[in-house]
Amino acid sequence: MPLPRRHAARCLSAMLLGTLGCGIGSEPDGIEVVIPFEARVGSEPFACGRVYSGLGTTGTTYEPMEYRLYLHDLRLVTAAGAEVALRLDQDSVWQREGTVLLDFADKSGLCTNGTQATNHLVRGRAPAGEYTGVRFKVGVPASLNHLDASTAPAPLNDMSMFWSWRSGYLFMRIEGRTEGLTEGHFMHLGSTNCAPPPEGQTQGTAGCEFGNRPEVALDAFDLERSKVVMDLKAFYAGTNLDVNANVPNTAIGCMSQPTDPDCIDVFARLGLSHPGQPQAPGPQSFFQVE
Repeated sequence: MPLPRRHAARCLSAMLLGTLGCGIGSEPDGIEVVIPFEARVGSEPFACGRVYSGLGTTGTTYEPMEYRLYLHDLRLVTAAGAEVALRLDQDSVWQREGTVLLDFADKSGLCTNGTQATNHLVRGRAPAGEYTGVRFKVGVPASLNHLDASTAPAPLNDMSMFWSWRSGYLFMRIEGRTEGLTEGHFMHLGSTNCAPPPEGQTQGTAGCEFGNRPEVALDAFDLERSKVVMDLKAFYAGTNLDVNANVPNTAIGCMSQPTDPDCIDVFARLGLSHPGQPQAPGPQSFFQVE
């Protein structure tokens, strides 16, 4: 793998001093890895306070209200196809215990939840080597999904990213006001049909029927130059964002309910099965490499 730009100055100094060991694997704890994520709406960058046009099957306008998601189980893929775990930096703000919160919503415009601070990066370390791909899962791992969010450490302490003690965290929260749904169209991904805690416990769950943690595999990823792009216009291309499905007891938009037909198309783009789908979905298409 080519020597990253961030190591170039360090290596030049080493050569000038006549020292050895310069290179991507010279650090005892491996190489630094920074993976950028970019939110878009078509060809335009995502930003709270803007109004986008031409979304969904009706070509509606879309005013962002929220855009956050959790990732975990991040891995790099070698040229030989082997997976190597990415050891995430433990900053106790955006990353902790192998889980990352990506946040694209500041508090401008209609984005009133969360914080003004945003996070578009995943940071970690890996053994030196040649890597050609990135893999990860969307959401919070099952072992952490049913914590008490009011006492959990960051980034799992945000109550606005938590459903209830049975449902756990919102893995993905994307919201926007449209022409037809002026109160907002909501896309909330998370585990559903979760059982109560096991006998003798006050927290957790005995299991969820629908885990809803998409697996993402991105090939041809250059750690020095590539980024992960998420395009809301493509994500909602087959969705009517102006009308909520006329099905009793379902939320506006998609909140991961197995009986909600508004979830069928977006679940397919995440590579997730849904009871309303006529056939199994293909690989996810929401996360792309550029």
